[in-house]
Amino acid sequence: MSYSIGDKIVYPMHGAGVIVDKVNKKIMDEIRCYFIVKSPISEMVAMLPVENMDTIGVRDVMTNIEADNLLTEIKTMNTVENTNWNKRYRENMEKLKDGTIHEIAQIAKSLMTRDKSLSTGERKLMINAKNAVLSEIMLAKNITLDQAEEALKESIYCDSVNEVE
Repeated sequence: MSYSIGDKIVYPMHGAGVIVDKVNKKIMDEIRCYFIVKSPISEMVAMLPVENMDTIGVRDVMTNIEADNLLTEIKTMNTVENTNWNKRYRENMEKLKDGTIHEIAQIAKSLMTRDKSLSTGERKLMINAKNAVLSEIMLAKNITLDQAEEALKESIYCDSVNEVE
């Protein structure tokens, strides 16, 4: 796939971002072309080698309709997980690295609903998964972080909100 400045992309493990520049950099005596990608959530800027975009798993951001569908699907996503912490953590890390946005959303939902009982490692994983989902929703729907967080929380906690009322 060919990308250019202004394109919205998803970089595995880091979430969505916008290509803001294309630069040539000399690294280890070799000049290569890189895209500069800015995250909508943080000040993080990534330099991605243009020639390796496909091999590192970069993909287009989902559409607005796909984002709406994801938010609807999150409400009914199953969050059954392995009881062995170490195995569960490894499985979730693998999904975060190579998984679909649906798998990453499932990780976010699972960990966000268990927020109080998370280990330090799982809390960091939850933040990464949540930010990956939020950044893609923000760019797909062209909304703010606050709006994306509200939509995600509404989808994740819809059952518990209805049970309280």
